[in-house]
Amino acid sequence: MKPQRTPGDPAKAIKTYLAAVLPGLVTPAPTVGLVLPATWAPSTSAAAVVVFDDGGGAIWPVSTSPTVRITVWAAGRDPSRQIAGVCLGVLLSHRITGVATITQPTGLLEAKDSNNSGHMCSFTVRASARTVAG
Repeated sequence: MKPQRTPGDPAKAIKTYLAAVLPGLVTPAPTVGLVLPATWAPSTSAAAVVVFDDGGGAIWPVSTSPTVRITVWAAGRDPSRQIAGVCLGVLLSHRITGVATITQPTGLLEAKDSNNSGHMCSFTVRASARTVAG
């Protein structure tokens, strides 16, 4: 019987990497996670960078290539856009363990969150990762 293969988790690898490098690049440092904390509020919370796996294609059993979305919540347009821009630059110029390639970046998209009044800025990339033996 062939060994089982499972998809890699490039969103988690990207989250871990951004959490390590952003404090040296952005002041004050944002929080980084896979979900926005339920208590996040623009008036009382640090900016938040959230990494989402929006799914995508696969070359099974070799690799998967999900679309990874980065969304920044901040108290204002300029900070959310600046932090998102730094994240985009990092993803396109650094090697990230657990991610084979990062391609197909989009531009920055701004919005206002109707739930918490935070200013959001998002972009997506295609993150290819090898499958792993399970």
